[in-house]
Parts: sequence; C-alpha cells; structure tokens
Amino acid sequence: MSTKEIIREFISCELLHDTRETPLQDEDQLIESGIIDSLGIMTLLVFLEEKFSLQISGEELIPENFGSIAAISNLIDRQLSQ
Repeated sequence: MSTKEIIREFISCELLHDTRETPLQDEDQLIESGIIDSLGIMTLLVFLEEKFSLQISGEELIPENFGSIAAISNLIDRQLSQ
C-alpha cells in the first residue's frame, strides 16, 4: 500500500466527519474544506509518527504540509529519505 493510500484510508476511516459520495482525492483541500480540523491534524500527526516511525518537528506543522493527501505524502516521503 502506498503512502497516499495509507493516509487516505486513515483520514476516511478515522477523521472524516461528513458522508462523502466520492472518495478523497490526492489534491482535495483537507483543512480549507473542513474535512479535518486542528484536533484531526493532531490525531493524524500521532498516527503518521507511529505508522512510519518518524518524528515531525514543530516547524513542519504548517497548513501547507497538511493541506492535502499529496502534501502529507510528500512530507512523509521527505522525512523517510533523511
């Protein structure tokens, strides 16, 4: 399963507060559209750190890194390559 698929599945199963007729897309705006809120970001952060065995610094906790599945995946890929 790819990083994007893992992230999509977690958000869909654990954080999605509305009932969507279409699945989340890589570029869907998660924060702007209200799919996830600040508590959701923290829940997602804990999941990502545990799932991928990494530590995301406070400097990286910016909306640009959590705005979409693609952005989150890019953040994780950068972390894993370091």
